[in-house]
Amino acid sequence: MVRHVPARYACAVTHRSYRFDRYTISPATRELRCDGALVPLSPIVFDCIAWLLEHRDRAVGRDELVAAVWGRADVADTQVVQAVLKARRAVGDTGEEQRVIRTIPRFGYRWVAEVDADEADAPRPAIPPRRTPASEGAPPAPLRAGHARGARLAAVAAALLLAAGAWWFGGSLLRQPAGPQVPQARPEAAASQATAVLPATVAAGRDWSWLRLGLMDLVADRLRDAGVVVVPSDAIVALAGEASDAESAERVMRAASSPRWTVLPSVQHGPAGWSVGLQLRDGAAPPRGVDAVADDPASAAREAARRLLALLGRDGAGDTAAGGDLVPRLRAALLANDFGLAQATLDAATPAQRALPEVRLLQAQTDFGRGRYDIAHDGFTRLLGELGEDASPLLRARILNGRAACSIRLMALARAESDFGQALALIGDRNEPAIAGQTYSGRGAARAMQGDADGAYADFARARIALRLAGDTLALARVELNEGALRAQRGHPADALASFGRAADEFERSNARNELAGALVNQVEAYLDLLEPAQALAVAERAQALAPRLDDRAAGRLIAYWHASALAAVGRLAEAHERLDALIRAPEVLQDPVLLAMSRARKAALSLAAGQVDSAAAVSWQVVDGGAGGPLASVRGDAWLTLARALSAQDRADEAGREVARFDAWARASGDESSMLYARLAQAEAAWSERRREAAAAAYADALALAEQAGVPLGIARVGVSWGTVLIAEGELEAAAQVVGRLARWSATDFACALLQARLYRALGHVAAWRETLEHARSLAGERAIPAAVADERPATPLIAG
Repeated sequence: MVRHVPARYACAVTHRSYRFDRYTISPATRELRCDGALVPLSPIVFDCIAWLLEHRDRAVGRDELVAAVWGRADVADTQVVQAVLKARRAVGDTGEEQRVIRTIPRFGYRWVAEVDADEADAPRPAIPPRRTPASEGAPPAPLRAGHARGARLAAVAAALLLAAGAWWFGGSLLRQPAGPQVPQARPEAAASQATAVLPATVAAGRDWSWLRLGLMDLVADRLRDAGVVVVPSDAIVALAGEASDAESAERVMRAASSPRWTVLPSVQHGPAGWSVGLQLRDGAAPPRGVDAVADDPASAAREAARRLLALLGRDGAGDTAAGGDLVPRLRAALLANDFGLAQATLDAATPAQRALPEVRLLQAQTDFGRGRYDIAHDGFTRLLGELGEDASPLLRARILNGRAACSIRLMALARAESDFGQALALIGDRNEPAIAGQTYSGRGAARAMQGDADGAYADFARARIALRLAGDTLALARVELNEGALRAQRGHPADALASFGRAADEFERSNARNELAGALVNQVEAYLDLLEPAQALAVAERAQALAPRLDDRAAGRLIAYWHASALAAVGRLAEAHERLDALIRAPEVLQDPVLLAMSRARKAALSLAAGQVDSAAAVSWQVVDGGAGGPLASVRGDAWLTLARALSAQDRADEAGREVARFDAWARASGDESSMLYARLAQAEAAWSERRREAAAAAYADALALAEQAGVPLGIARVGVSWGTVLIAEGELEAAAQVVGRLARWSATDFACALLQARLYRALGHVAAWRETLEHARSLAGERAIPAAVADERPATPLIAG
């Protein structure tokens, strides 16, 4: 377990700034200034300064600084030293003077300069305040600089993360604390000490096939009980579960996670009873082994594990064998994601067996795996209440994790974060890196979905360290996936794409299909954000081919949505409409408010682009009237922009104006940044249609500045195409050229940007450039029509041949 690190950059939430010597720093805007002049800094150096300053009341350990700033454990000491050196230079300090940042020998660093903190009532607006009449009176609420594209991406990523089944619950749920506290090792060393227990070789009839995973998991639990760091069973199944034999499984595991030891179990039934053998392998050293015989395979496995622990110099006492072989059977079914078999096994159990705490917990896990989240949540809650505070802290932590996983699927995100936090407090300093890492990862997902990116990054950093200690490469890839979602949420789709790619590679190697689906759909959205629709469609087609093999049908529906979105982006409109219509009509989607709203919002936007304004207005109304914030906030914002445009196209100017005002008020109250951006864009378009040119220009400039500050091409293009189009129509070509020039880099791949470029060249009268860009726009159009105002050979302005 790693030491708790406070959530990163609390100042970004409170909008606090700091003054020291000649410097001011604002973590919220990520700016360091010296005598008012901006000091250019790399993100790593800025984060070092901000973290040390925010925690100036104490010394910050080297490992804590690495986890908080780099978000991973494998950072060389030279990298840390160089970053601190640059941080000192940036604030006028040196390694000799150490007036600002002091080195604490053999520990880390501490901020020692005197600091004055300013708590602002509100941050300075990132763009000029609106100058429309509606802004008179109370000043508008400020806009934050980031571009949180809502919980669309976060909700998709988290849903697919959880689609793997009960991965939150890896390992036995009734294990006692593993004896004395074990000092924390560095991740690099600890990971090499992990033990991987592989699927068992079974020489028995078909009825005993459960022993392959059940016996593996039972032995792993016995080793873990004695304080051995064991690779979680679900990671073993994902990596080596389909290997044809023990030798192949061992090769896969050693290549994937480099465990210190591997344990190869075998079981067979003979005249003397059940015989279980455990072979311990240590790289190139000769293997060692133990055997045990008993009347049933579970008892033989427990005795063999006890003997193996003795071989390793460990105490094997304290076994919990309640329930006979029922628990190993259930665990085998859950590890195989066979929730139907798990439920059938539970139904066949005796009332006394079903009343056992561990069996009740496995029932709740099974309900979770079957998508019965309300029932599972109730089961976890009842069990937690009945066991009371005298129960094993680890058992209570696992129950809390189970309940938190249900809460995430039920979108009770604050409740999930609270349960994960309570679980972490119960885990404490126990040497339980696997459960600690999974818990930190779970809380990070809950925080990300609530918009707390700093807290999520901090949790994911700690999860990385703990999971590396546990040797759980699959869980590490899940963290990579979630970190990518956060990067996309913060307006860095290119960086996010790299994270999604790394995660997808690991998931594919691990045959983790549900997680691979999550990585792929996030790649689709990142490519769409980057205005690379052809790449988005290629990945979406790959995900669509994977969908029939997924365990979770909800994951398949999410793939269908993003596939439809990619089809629309390349101009395959009929197919996109067909897939969206199918989703909207699906009974399962009607029970999923987030996916239903996403599908309707996309359908409305497509209808508007096709000139079907009545349909666009009706469908977007459904999303807008459906409510609220949270995961639906940015989806509602997208739909509200479509609604305002549709009403304007229907010549319902008064209604459009009222909706724009209502949209703006809601967006500012919701705090959703993409909605605030698009509300400003809606105001600009409304002002332009009302011929209030000065107000429109100011609102357009505000919206474009905010979009460019966020840095997401999709948002920049959405504003720029709207503004550029009206400027060209009005004949303000010099101003239009400045806007169009900002979008030129994406005209090679994006239809709207290419069309706008052709529109400008036609208005300028440059025939060669117009024809070239028009032809390129046609190549990107698909089923989208080229407006006559762009394609007309008889422009009002004479074309220039040269």
